[in-house]
Amino acid sequence: MPDDDPVTIQRPAALRTRTPVLSAVTRILAVLAAAFWGVFFFGLIDLLVVPLQDEQFHEFYLLETGWGLLFTALVAAPLVAFAVSPRSYVFVLQLLAVAAAVLLGALVVPAPRQLVPGLVLAVTAALAWFGTGYRLQPLRALGSRRPGTWLVALVALAMVAASAYAWHALSLARSAEPDEITRGLMHLPMQASFALALAASAAVSVLAASGSAYGWRASTLPPAAAAIWFGVVSIGYPDVVGSLGRAGGITCILWGAAFVAAAFGGQAGEDTA
Repeated sequence: MPDDDPVTIQRPAALRTRTPVLSAVTRILAVLAAAFWGVFFFGLIDLLVVPLQDEQFHEFYLLETGWGLLFTALVAAPLVAFAVSPRSYVFVLQLLAVAAAVLLGALVVPAPRQLVPGLVLAVTAALAWFGTGYRLQPLRALGSRRPGTWLVALVALAMVAASAYAWHALSLARSAEPDEITRGLMHLPMQASFALALAASAAVSVLAASGSAYGWRASTLPPAAAAIWFGVVSIGYPDVVGSLGRAGGITCILWGAAFVAAAFGGQAGEDTA
């Protein structure tokens, strides 16, 4: 294979600049960050509101679920996966995409307080990227191959659906619609960010597949799991604020299952994870 082949540039050899000490520190910080977002920032707690049937939040079951999935499935889980396998820089890129979604939701409403977690997420992603020892070489490989048609189609569908859902949630946030507050933050703007983050995380996975990035198949699991969980809760509670309804919930479940099937059953990329 020629030396200038774009795929060879992003191979694990690009980790040469990562020292053992830097690697250990980065992995520890990633686990601590996952604990912060998953526990202190109510990710896991909000995620369990529906399974525990906390009737205090019945009206906001889908908003609680969205918050929980955002900070557990789309933030904490990728951080843990990265800590386990630092070569899987795709998880860091997913975290950066989530940060962008949180910031976008904050700016559109506007919801100034939401800018803080968005910026902290962005800094977390930047620190994790620095800890990998990668520079820009791996990014040159992204998009070097054509990913599977089904993966691209599913991401396109997710982008359209997430944009429509996010717009509706942001419209409610700007209206007098009752909302839940966590850590001084409104849930509706964060709900919009959750939808955008799910689609963006899936898009990062497909982009990573096009460059045969290490761990790209595993990176499809967080957005797929989030979609399936959200779909199940939407079916169970079709009439509460933020719900997709039964038809939308079924579609969300099917999308999540199809996304994983297309990733693990297709031939896109050459994942070695």
